[in-house]
Amino acid sequence: MGKSLKEQLMNAGFRSNKMENHRESAKGRERKQSEKHQTTRNFCEHCQLIQPDVERYKHRMPTTEAEWICLACVDKLMIDDKFRVTQQSDVSKKGMFKRYFGQTKDFSKEPPRGGNHRKPHPKNGNRAPHQRKKKPY
Repeated sequence: MGKSLKEQLMNAGFRSNKMENHRESAKGRERKQSEKHQTTRNFCEHCQLIQPDVERYKHRMPTTEAEWICLACVDKLMIDDKFRVTQQSDVSKKGMFKRYFGQTKDFSKEPPRGGNHRKPHPKNGNRAPHQRKKKPY
């Protein structure tokens, strides 16, 4: 028997594209622990779907144990927006987050979260000394 067509073509000078263009898959660098918090959550734990407007709620609703809930589910569950602790979704960052049940929480009025950031005392930069109240006798 003669040579296969593949062997005849290789002897004639033809090369397979797969061999020349084949590259090993480049694995991305490992994320550091400090970078993992930057990932946006988009999975609603209540409806089990991927949604663009998922936020974290610290609530005590007996009907669900989910914390990361999308806007539609939160409105259906009637969870007040005062229990929302994040502003991480793209919808919220762009200012388009609008609740249909109750008032939407305004994060611009709240102090930034994280760390022990205390306002310094206006006079000397330290906390004001504790002053005792006099008891009326």
